[in-house]
Amino acid sequence: VNLGTMCTLGRGGGVSVNAMTERTLGKGGVRLATASYAFIHYALLVAYVQKVGELATEVWPQFPGGPDAASIAYAAAMSAFLYLAPPPGIEKLNAVLFLGVLGTFAPLLLAAATSETTSVDNLLATADWSKTPATIPVIAVAFVYHQVVPVVAASLEGDRKRATTAVLAGTAIPALMFILWDAAVLGSVTADATGDPIAALQAASPWTAGLVRAFEFFAVSTSFLGFGWGLADFVADGMKVSQTDPRPWAVALVPPVVFALTNPDVFLAALDSAGAFGVLVVFGILPPAMAYRHRAMRAACRIGPDGREDPVGCLPLLDPVLPGGTLVLAAMFAFAAYEVGSETLGLGQTFLGTG
Repeated sequence: VNLGTMCTLGRGGGVSVNAMTERTLGKGGVRLATASYAFIHYALLVAYVQKVGELATEVWPQFPGGPDAASIAYAAAMSAFLYLAPPPGIEKLNAVLFLGVLGTFAPLLLAAATSETTSVDNLLATADWSKTPATIPVIAVAFVYHQVVPVVAASLEGDRKRATTAVLAGTAIPALMFILWDAAVLGSVTADATGDPIAALQAASPWTAGLVRAFEFFAVSTSFLGFGWGLADFVADGMKVSQTDPRPWAVALVPPVVFALTNPDVFLAALDSAGAFGVLVVFGILPPAMAYRHRAMRAACRIGPDGREDPVGCLPLLDPVLPGGTLVLAAMFAFAAYEVGSETLGLGQTFLGTG
């Protein structure tokens, strides 16, 4: 869909998610994508702000003002940096924070894997597949990559093979990290254990407790930089103003802080909501719908003032990447729609007190 939109619009420099949505699904699709995209960013920023306040008081229980003050201080510092720093400076800080993620992940994984209680028997002792649907929204948040596809396609100059390889490899690496982490942590607790396995890992020693907190801080901060910057840019574009205008930053970053302060312990709920009502809509329901429409529109790929079809050899690039035809697209659409519907029903039951 991305390559097709680049060809149709003649934009070698890349196209946005909204451009792809408008080309395939029209104005209604754009409105849904815009609302979902904004919701993802707001929900995740709420989660990040709340988490840092919690981490600060774990490290320093006497933090002046408690977790609320820590959340405000963190959000203010990060927001000021994003607003004042040039893009290269933001990228450098993000690179440092990402190195922190890797530098704390490796020893944590080693500590969990080499724990005296870690075993394959523990990992396989209990399996309850009925709990799987409840994990889908958070998994969606963890593995969503669709927002970088336009950047990848543009950076690789529309090379379909290289772009596909980059997306698959970029997904496989974090997937492997998640699998190794889950196996090590879940395998370190016995089947009859209760409570959070991460809490058990933190309790193993002051060293592992510090590593867990550092890992969480680095991971949250890299995400805050990306989502905060992205949301401010999104709001500025909608307001038709420059990013040097402070108003988009206020609209983007003040509401998440207020919501996080007024809703303690909202971290997991915010992640769940971002996955169910944001990621699974804009990156779950819409992509198969866009792909279906794109396949029906392939013959419309005409570039050039003379109206000749495909004068630059565009159409061969637009053959479907995903095998299985319409059936696979329908299955993907149905799965995402079912998850969104289930989460909506559960939220409604909770609100009405009938769940």
